[in-house]
Amino acid sequence: MSSLKKNHLDEQYVARRSVRDLPGTIANLSERLSNLTTDHTTAAGHASDPITIGGRAYPGEDIPEILGGKLDALPKNVRETTRIPLGNYRGLKFGLVLHSQFPPDVYLEGAITRQSTLSREHQGPRAVLNAVERLANAYGSECDRVRQDLAIAESQLRDYRERLGKPFLHDTYLAELTSLRDRLKAGLSGSMPEPGNETGPSASELAEKIKALKAAHTIEATPQRVRQKHSSAEELVTARIRRRTEAVHAADPAIQPDTAALGAGAALPPELAQNSSTKPQITFQERIAMERQRKDQEPCRS
Repeated sequence: MSSLKKNHLDEQYVARRSVRDLPGTIANLSERLSNLTTDHTTAAGHASDPITIGGRAYPGEDIPEILGGKLDALPKNVRETTRIPLGNYRGLKFGLVLHSQFPPDVYLEGAITRQSTLSREHQGPRAVLNAVERLANAYGSECDRVRQDLAIAESQLRDYRERLGKPFLHDTYLAELTSLRDRLKAGLSGSMPEPGNETGPSASELAEKIKALKAAHTIEATPQRVRQKHSSAEELVTARIRRRTEAVHAADPAIQPDTAALGAGAALPPELAQNSSTKPQITFQERIAMERQRKDQEPCRS
């Protein structure tokens, strides 16, 4: 019961925090979706426009050379992040963002700015044009992703608002059960009843009421965590030694006593024979002792 009460309080805390934070998240996603939709429409409406660099439009076959000259004129190292515009692509501005310790980013800017990082090996004009093209062609998928995130956030907000403020379902049952238990403890302790309350129920009657109350309210038990398997490092040292000894013995049958190899005249001593009959499984050390005793007896008999 205490675990259920704690879970309810935790759910209420999460609901209050989510109801406070989710409206801001929804507003940001809505604004981003609106800006992406605007840029998507702009890119689609200017799909046939030529690429302009430095305010001038050039034929498609001359763009890599012109852009390469612009890139060669850029500084190789910068002390701080520097934003350098290069031209227009399908009605949207594009350029580079230079960093002091990282590869440059290609940006495509309209109502919203999106970026793509270049690799350290490929930073030429063809790599820049490919990055700009990928950004322009990805507006549709980006709108779908943001629209899905917005729908999830709105659904979560509705769900948390419904949960917020809900009382604990077993509050009445818990209060009644606690009262009966307190009265039963007081009755079993032998304390004197208060004046005017001498006709209260006896301890046996209170116990019966508690049983009836618990039988009338079936509460699902909280799920228990599955205990993980202990590693071999947590096992007892003696258990590991015993397991390894049995493995060595099974892999080396030459040390096992063989009745055919002992011969008719090399019988086991009476005390060992008695132990072998009462204990069918003997330890590795006992087998070694038996083997040594058999070897000690052979010179005496010869």
